[in-house]
Amino acid sequence: METKNDYSDEEFMKLLDEFIASEIEDVEQPANEAEPKETIAEALEDEAAEEAVDEVEDEEEEEEDDSDNFLISDNELILNPNTTVKVEILPPVKRPREELDKLVGCRAIKERIDELLQLTRYNKMMSEMCPNAKQHSLSLHGIFTGRPGTGKTTVCKIYGSLLHQAGVLSKGHVVVAGRQVFVGSNWGDEERVVREVIGMAQGGVLMIDEAYLLNTEHKGDPAKLVIPLLMDILANEQQRDIAIVLCGYKAEMEHLLELNPGLQSRFPNKFDFPDFTVDELLDITLRRVKEYEYHFTRAAWVKYRSLLMQAYSVRDPQTWGNARFVANQLERIYLTHARRCVKAPKMDARHLHMLTPADIQPIEVTKPKARIGF
Repeated sequence: METKNDYSDEEFMKLLDEFIASEIEDVEQPANEAEPKETIAEALEDEAAEEAVDEVEDEEEEEEDDSDNFLISDNELILNPNTTVKVEILPPVKRPREELDKLVGCRAIKERIDELLQLTRYNKMMSEMCPNAKQHSLSLHGIFTGRPGTGKTTVCKIYGSLLHQAGVLSKGHVVVAGRQVFVGSNWGDEERVVREVIGMAQGGVLMIDEAYLLNTEHKGDPAKLVIPLLMDILANEQQRDIAIVLCGYKAEMEHLLELNPGLQSRFPNKFDFPDFTVDELLDITLRRVKEYEYHFTRAAWVKYRSLLMQAYSVRDPQTWGNARFVANQLERIYLTHARRCVKAPKMDARHLHMLTPADIQPIEVTKPKARIGF
């Protein structure tokens, strides 16, 4: 018996297409098989986005490795069989550009550092795009002059990290050394010690504090050999992965340069750190107390400001501590505040972070010594 076809050929093909489409939609794809891209353009866009995310993650990992995971293999020097000295090694700064911008004052120093960084980046661009072109000579070594507490060590840490970010230094850490490290009680082995310190600072910055103490008036002083040794090492073209910074008081450092004319050409980058003004010291105060979530009451701030201005007006420029003075005063305030809070019968969270006039103690400052003579 024949069956009658009630559909035309066109209707039949349409129904067949719909049936096949519905069957395909019902088939489940394997869980580990990605859905096909609609277009090649979309696939390329997704791939580029994934690469961008990977680059950000890589940068974050590198940034973390440069600071939190910075390892100090050995920071001890053997001066003689019975004497060792520990060398201070400061790890890289996490976000050096932000830290530099947050510094109070130092405008001229920030501008000079920016100029150096721009030139290093320009040289890097030239080497990549025009490998046969002559590059500008660039010395990373510098001289920091200023009194204690003006930010020399802080800027030096940032300096090393910025040079590392720019691809000039391989690590960016800072090794702090001075006369006691290079000489100490050991005479006659200065060259070995200098080379070991240079080895510790390789890839970063060697900061020599109070560098003028390496050139005293005593003819037999073994420290006199340190600077010539450094000059010889710096003359080696292979010693490129290091920056050396000489620090000290301005007048004494200028005298050091006069006695060693060769230093002028080897250390062309000069940074002068002036004393902070009263307003800058007040700004530093507010930034430091904010780190602990403290705040001054109006009366406490007026008292603190008055005492600081008085201390500043009678300071001895040779012994004035600048930011260190502020740090020392805040430590006294914190101790007084803690003692008052502990003894109080009732204290809520709000008062624990409130600095009152009772917490502000008189500020002691060394006054200039009277001169005798006519």
